[in-house]
Amino acid sequence: MASARDIKRRIKGVKSTGKITRAMEMISAVKMRKAVQSVVAIRPYAESVIDLLDQLNIATKGDSHPLLTERPVKKALYVVITSNRGLCGGFNTQVVKRLRSTLKEDAGREQSFITIGKKGENAVRRLLARPNGGGDIIASFPDVLNTPTAESMRPIAKIIIEEFESRRVDRVVMVYTDYISLLTQAVKVRGLLPVALKDTRKALNEMQAEMSEEKNVVQAEYLIEPSPKKVLWRMIPRLIEMELCHAVLESNASQESARMLAMRNATDAAKDMVADLTLAYNQLRQAKITQEIAELSAGMAAVTH
Repeated sequence: MASARDIKRRIKGVKSTGKITRAMEMISAVKMRKAVQSVVAIRPYAESVIDLLDQLNIATKGDSHPLLTERPVKKALYVVITSNRGLCGGFNTQVVKRLRSTLKEDAGREQSFITIGKKGENAVRRLLARPNGGGDIIASFPDVLNTPTAESMRPIAKIIIEEFESRRVDRVVMVYTDYISLLTQAVKVRGLLPVALKDTRKALNEMQAEMSEEKNVVQAEYLIEPSPKKVLWRMIPRLIEMELCHAVLESNASQESARMLAMRNATDAAKDMVADLTLAYNQLRQAKITQEIAELSAGMAAVTH
């Protein structure tokens, strides 16, 4: 049985842990708000890009970009987006779980991976180390999570486009987490290449509906120079960069939301533990006081008799 001193030491330790988790919750709340603002800001831009690409694709009259052309899938490239750090509940676990189910569905195809986030890289390495694991990690980018911009996504997009155009892979898929609300995040599997404009538009519309945001539809006519084909061929790589940046921003917002909730739950658990330990400490102290009073009473009774 623990002594009163041990219980008091544990109370002090749990209180210190609760202060740390509370501070981490507040930090994650600030980061989450910034990440959500970035996500909301990029969505109208993403939709405008899809609108423009639709018009360009129509204007080229069937002379489409190679990145828009589908072909039989023999090898797939998976872009796995997770976090660099833990303490965010089941955020990374859910992404890896969805990746496993996707790999089972695509069984029989060759596989390769690009990881964004250390947790995803470690998980993929464990998957590849299994006896039935196959494929390889062709690149890892843990640092882009800190400053996700279209410019920082350019090296990733370049590798993806080179892999697809050289026919080393026939399909590129992103596995990441969409931010819906503070309490809700959904792991998504989205095709990145070949570019499917309809699917991309559908995904953006679903995000807008989930966020319950009003959309202001603006009709516009486009004057395209020097030619629709040249503009389309320059725009498609930018679309890939935008899609990657958008996915990372969604993942960051989801990650910070999950971490904030996990730290809040940890803080609440620490408070409950302190209450239980305080009760046990008071009971132990009361029992000791009662025992001392009983011994004192017994001694006085022995003296008087």
